[in-house]
This record gives sequence, C-alpha cells and structure tokens, in this order.
Amino acid sequence: MSRTEPFSGVRAAVVAFSLIALLLVSLTAVGSASVATGEAAPVVESFSGSADAEPAAQAAGDDADVIRLRNELSRTDERGTVGVTTRAELPDRVTELNLTLLSAGDDADIEADGFTRVGGSGTAGSVWKWDGQTAEPSLTYGIDANDTVEGEGPLATDGTYRFVDAGEWALVRTPRVRAGWSYTGQYEGQVRLDRETVVAGEGVASQSMAFLGPHEETVREVAGQRFRLIVPDAADPVASPDEVFGVFAEASTALQVGARDGEVVAFAAPTGEVSWAVRGLQSGDADLWVRDSEPAGTAADVWTHEYVHTRQAYRTEASGRWITEASATHYAALFALDRGAADFDEFEATLARGEREPDASAVLSDPDTWERRPDYTKGALVAGEIDRRLRTETDGAASLATVVRDLNEAGEPVSNEDILDAIEAAAAEGADDATAAEIRAEAERLTTTRATAETWDRDAHAAAFGETPAQVGYGLADDGIRATGEYRNRTVARDPVELVGGESLEAAVVASNTGGASGGYDLSLSVDGESVANRSGTLAAGEETVERFEHRFDAAGEYEVRIGSERLTVSVTEPARPSVRGVSTDRDRASAGEPVVATATVGNDASVPAGGEIEFRVDGEAVATAPVRLDAGEEATVARDITVDGDGGSLGVGSENVTVSVVGPVDEASTTVAVEGGGPVSVDGAPGFGPAVALVSVVVAGATLARRGRPGE
Repeated sequence: MSRTEPFSGVRAAVVAFSLIALLLVSLTAVGSASVATGEAAPVVESFSGSADAEPAAQAAGDDADVIRLRNELSRTDERGTVGVTTRAELPDRVTELNLTLLSAGDDADIEADGFTRVGGSGTAGSVWKWDGQTAEPSLTYGIDANDTVEGEGPLATDGTYRFVDAGEWALVRTPRVRAGWSYTGQYEGQVRLDRETVVAGEGVASQSMAFLGPHEETVREVAGQRFRLIVPDAADPVASPDEVFGVFAEASTALQVGARDGEVVAFAAPTGEVSWAVRGLQSGDADLWVRDSEPAGTAADVWTHEYVHTRQAYRTEASGRWITEASATHYAALFALDRGAADFDEFEATLARGEREPDASAVLSDPDTWERRPDYTKGALVAGEIDRRLRTETDGAASLATVVRDLNEAGEPVSNEDILDAIEAAAAEGADDATAAEIRAEAERLTTTRATAETWDRDAHAAAFGETPAQVGYGLADDGIRATGEYRNRTVARDPVELVGGESLEAAVVASNTGGASGGYDLSLSVDGESVANRSGTLAAGEETVERFEHRFDAAGEYEVRIGSERLTVSVTEPARPSVRGVSTDRDRASAGEPVVATATVGNDASVPAGGEIEFRVDGEAVATAPVRLDAGEEATVARDITVDGDGGSLGVGSENVTVSVVGPVDEASTTVAVEGGGPVSVDGAPGFGPAVALVSVVVAGATLARRGRPGE
C-alpha cells in the first residue's frame, strides 16, 4: 500500500470491494456443500498506539513494524542550551503520528519539517502532528541544559546543579518526547516504537543521560551485566575504572533482588568548574553519575549507592519512600565491610547517624515529619536492623534482599504497609508465624513511630552476617613521601610532588588489617599505569606493617604514580641554576705563591633544587671548580684552596692587588687580595735572586771591573 494515500475513505472502499468480490466468488461454487480450503486473506483493521516520554521501547512481536524516533543532541553557541533534532522514520502502515515535546520550554523556537503544531504548552509540552506525507519528519529545538536544586541529605553538597552545560562540555538529561500513533494492520501492537538518542560530534548518550564533549569510555562485562564508564577529559577521577567496576561487580553479585539490567552506564562528573547539588545521581533504569572526586569502596561509597538504585525496580507511595535511600545507604556500607574496604567501626558510624536528632525522631512512613532526609540516616539504620533480624531469626534463609526482591515484583507503587507485609513474608521463610509477626511488629514500630533502632556490636554483627573478614587497607605513613638524592633527603609536599631529574621518590605505605581474620596484601607502585615495584605479605588480624618504595625519575615530565589506593602527581623538571651571592678569602694579604682559602656563598631562590658548577678564578684565570647542589631555598658555602702570585711591587718592594672571583651559571662575585713580594725567587721558582736583582748585580759588577781596568788607578 502506498504511504502517499491521503484519504482513509479510499482504503475503506478498497477493503469493501475486496470483500464483495470474495463473496461473489464463493456463490459461484455450484454443487459444493463446503467452502474451498486455503489461506484466508488477513483482515485489516485500524489500531492505535502510544509511548510515554521514557526512552524504553515498547514490546511487540518479531514481525512488528517499527517507528524509529531519533533524538540528536548538539552543543550550541548559547551556554545553558543544548540543541535537539527529533526525527521520525515511519513504516507504511502508520497513518498518524503525534509527538509531545516535554523538554522544550514554552518560548522555545521550534523548527518543524513535516509537523504542524496542534496545541499544548507549559508542563504538558507542545503537541505536533505529522502531515502524513513527509518521509522523515523532524523537529529542531533547544532544551535547557541546567537543572538546579537545593540538595538534601548526606549525599547533598553546597552546590546546586544536577545537570549542567559548562561551556566546554555538558552533562544533561536526554529530551523527553511522548508519542502517539495510528496504523492499519492485523493485530494490536503490530507497530512499536524504538527510541535512540545520539550526540552529534564528541559525546555519548544513554537512556536518560548524555555527555557532550571529549571523553574516554571503558567497558567491562561482569556478573552478567555490561558496565560502561564514561570519563570526560575534563574529569580527574579519584577512583580508577578497575575500582569502579570492582564495586559494581561485587554489588551485582551480592544483591540478589532481580531487576538486573543488561547494561549500566556511569558518568564521572567533572568537579573542577561545577558545584554539584549532590555527590551522585541515578536516573532512568540504569544510568547514573558520580562526582569525579568520589572514591570507590568506602562505607559511604556513592558509586555503590547509585548502583543499588538501578536494582530497585519498584515505585513507592509517600509512606514507602524511605526504603529506597535507606536500603541503598545500608548496602553501600555493608558491601564495603564485606570486602574489607571498610572496617566495622566505619560501618557502625555510617548507620549510627540514624540515632542522632532530628533524624532519629522522624517518622519514616510520614515524610511530613522529616526536617532533613532521615531516609538516608534513620532509614539506613532501620533497614540494617531489619536485615540483621531477618538473617538471625531465619538462620540466613532470608534478609533485606528478600524484601527488596518482593517489592521489585510489585505492579503498583508500594506503601509502608506493603513493605511490612514483605518483611513478614520474608521472616516466614525461615521462622515460625509468631516470630515472623514479631519481626513485622518491630519493623512497624520503627517505621510508623518516632522510635529508632540502635546500632549493634561486632559480635552481634558476626552472628548475623558472619565473621568480619580480613580488612586490609593502605595509607601513607606520616613521613610517607620523601625526595632523595644528591640534592636532599627529606619529606616533601604531595600536591604535586616536585622533583628534579635524577632524584628519587620514596614512599612509605602502612598496610594494616583491621578485620577479624588474617589476610594478605599486594601493593604495587605504578608509574603512568606501568608497575615498577611490588610488595606483598600476610597480616594477622589487627596487625600492620610499613612497606617502602623508591623510584628514580631521570627525564623531565609529569607522571601519575599510584601506590595501592593512593594516587600522586609527580612533576619532574630540570634543576634550577644556583646563584653566587658573594666570595671571601681567609686573609686580605698574602705573599706571592702563598695559598689562600677562597669561600663562595651560593644560594637557591627557586622552589625546586638547584644544581650546577662554579669556577674560581684569579685575575680572570680559572684555578679551580666545584659542583653545587642546593635544596629549594637553601644557602651554602663552598671553599677551595687557591694560590695567588704577584710582582710584589717595583723591584720587589711593596704589594700588588689580584682579583679573586667566583663565576656561577647566572652571576658572579669577586674580591681582592694584596700580594706582597716573598723574597728572592729564582726563574724556575726556586729560592734565590729574581731576574731584576740579577740584572742590577751584573751592572754593578761590570762597573766595578771597568774602574779597576783604568790606568793610574
């Protein structure tokens, strides 16, 4: 059927004519009592479909025709605005398509190709109708990139942004477009909608988030899921990809609650230019961002917290709202404890926030009583207590994960009553009805009154969750970073570590086991991702040791050094040039040929060590050299023995000044020494008469002989 038929009446007439023809053919079959067998012609009917603004595609059979809706994002010259082109590809059987732009503002300038506006504005969005003829109709418009909010709760920060256009890059929500369509076909759902969001130029788009700008993407498939980590060039992440994927994999395996998405997309949000409202945010089914300054694997791990949200498929009513943040906070702390990334004291401190006012007296099932965000604090403590009670009373047959799994299967938004029902049902899996009812009653008291739970001790935790495993951690010692070599041997600053060529970085790392069992450690020193040294060993519970690493840097440049979880930036430069600040001698007067001690004062005004060579000169002639090695800001003296020579004045009477100077790489200093005659000196330097005295003696002797030779004398 041609897509260009403009009238539905023509199609109806064709269908009616076909039915009449079939009837006439059947009436001519004289002498036959039954209708001839064969494949019946399909019945063509009119159907309609719709899709909400969320990017999830609608389910349909394999033979379904597809409406392809593509959103292409682009950066614009107007900061704070991202350009969007929404384009539709339509199968022939589609007769009508309406799009509602929910992300475009009321005053947005929308360029339409094949669409006509038919109404709608404000929060309901503007509605656009396809003209029925244009093969690939499109709408081009701009959306606000900046999304601001006042953050609340432990994950809140002093900033305001949840999404932002920073100029050189942007982290934004994907546009929300609602679609409705009509088509002709044989069954309901024959036409479905597929959505795709892409970025024009550098960038990446997922289901509900998009990053526009240069970036690096790392992919890891673990625990039955595909994880994509997007690290913008503008980001400086504290957690490495391996660390992020590690916490994702462990949480994915440990959290047996169903609702495991095939793909999770995580963005490291740059913090250099942006003040974020929260430390992390999860959106859509399996998209999340976390500030690049957040580590992975701590008791307050935001990476794990946001990942847990991707496994919460349920929706809540107001009374059940608390369980979402409560369970995510509890699990982030618990998983860190289980893998040894946090010790029990850190785990306990995280949950103990729920014992402090005003959160402790908030009623979890009544958000109107919340002054702040007790779902993160009191809620986490209550969730942990429910988890502990379920594990203890059922001998490990049930836990909080059993409750979350039950909630994920709910078809309607869950209330606090639904949560209590799920808790009782979980308890009944391994305990008698009376015990299950008791656990429910306690959970009801903790969620519907101002009462709160109390944290439990290490023994109670071990009884419920198992013995605390080895918890080996690493940290730099007090004098952990030193610069060593011919210039200095001392502790240096870390941000960054400044060295000069030829110096070595020495790092002292404390490895400690705060867990309840012995465990091993494997420490590696890597430079720009390449391991250059390794230390390993085993620590008993409560034991610690210090491991020392040393690495020499010869070439100038900037290096990234990692030691365990510690990361350092090492900046290596050429040495500065020392300056000569003065020169002196141990005496002002000396006899010719007599040695004197010349002392140069040298200094370094630079922030890095200085090195070079200085030259001692007498009347401009080099007589000695000396190497100079100075720490930053250091002053020192260098002495050399030199010999001064002079004529000692006319005929050996009086003295002569000679210049003693010290010349450095950038400047010089000088002084004078008076050189006196030191007695007869032979031509070859041996003691005796000098040439002048010898000459006078010859003249006197000649005159004497001349007198003796005169007659009459």
